[in-house]
Amino acid sequence: MEEKEFLEEEYGFVINGSRESGAGRVLETDQGLFYLFTAPAGYKYKSKMIQRVRKHISQQQEIGMLKLVKTVEGHTHTFHDEQLYYLYRGIRELEQEDPHYACGQSLARFHQSTASFTGDKIFLPYSSLGSWPSMWRRKLRRYNEYRDELDDVRAELTAMDEYLLTCYTYVHQLGETAVQYLYAAGYDKVVKETAQFGKVAYQNFDQGFMLWNEKKSRLMAGEWDWVFDMRTRDIGQWLKAESRRNGWQDETAIRFLDGYNDVSPLLDSEYAIIYGLMLYPGRFLKLVESYHEIPEEERADVNAEVWHSHLEDELVHMETALRRYPQMIAQQYGTSIPHIDWLWRLEDENTTQNRDEAQSE
Repeated sequence: MEEKEFLEEEYGFVINGSRESGAGRVLETDQGLFYLFTAPAGYKYKSKMIQRVRKHISQQQEIGMLKLVKTVEGHTHTFHDEQLYYLYRGIRELEQEDPHYACGQSLARFHQSTASFTGDKIFLPYSSLGSWPSMWRRKLRRYNEYRDELDDVRAELTAMDEYLLTCYTYVHQLGETAVQYLYAAGYDKVVKETAQFGKVAYQNFDQGFMLWNEKKSRLMAGEWDWVFDMRTRDIGQWLKAESRRNGWQDETAIRFLDGYNDVSPLLDSEYAIIYGLMLYPGRFLKLVESYHEIPEEERADVNAEVWHSHLEDELVHMETALRRYPQMIAQQYGTSIPHIDWLWRLEDENTTQNRDEAQSE
């Protein structure tokens, strides 16, 4: 069953159109607007944690939750094609004069609202707090294993395989540098120092999670994306997402950070942690994993140009962000953090020129 048909059957409406909105989608139906979000099906086990955090936030005054819409059968979420789907009733959105500043403000309010949450120790499987280095290295090991498989393969390599081999050294070194940067920035200490500022974050924070209605009330979405982690995760992920979407722009980043700082000022040490997160090529590695999951006999049919474009764009867009971020932080906030010089390539170079020397010998 196609997704559109499935959703219409589950929720009892007719979908006339849809559009992307950051982390989610806006559905135009015969019953009005709805916001649609998805998550991996395995997240269903987070239900008790989600309920507890929702209840806690509902007791706060600074930020509220969008209204969940139940399925025809009365469920608050549903499943299709190994994905968890959930829906919110649309609102009459208020357009912000300074949207990036407002987003930073609202994110800070959200973090503040979770600072007094208790019981997070009960939900350790849904916590990433303090475990970034180990998680990142685990993903890098999987990347290494895939590279080893390519070395051993006797069949002809696909265009995608060849591309991944040419950029292997660059991407792997980028990931290792990110891990080392975290340690050098005092990651473990920052984890302890910032627990007082908020306990819940998003897997991958992006626009679409924070909205404002015509009464200027702040409203949130995306609850199945919640994890227990520190606030720098959301800040770094937003900066990465915005860079991918519109390219790095100093003023955009400054307005977002100013909005956040005006509510809950960041510690100097947190700016370096954010940079470490920006360094880590998480989305690139995730895309590689998705490609690796394609059956070997089907890889020859993959549109290599499209995959290559997505992967290359990820590296190119982040290069500009990684070059500018330390300079911007020093100029705007007076905080000096180390930057990584070896990352920079000439403007007319492609990632494919960063060849694995071992492969070239």
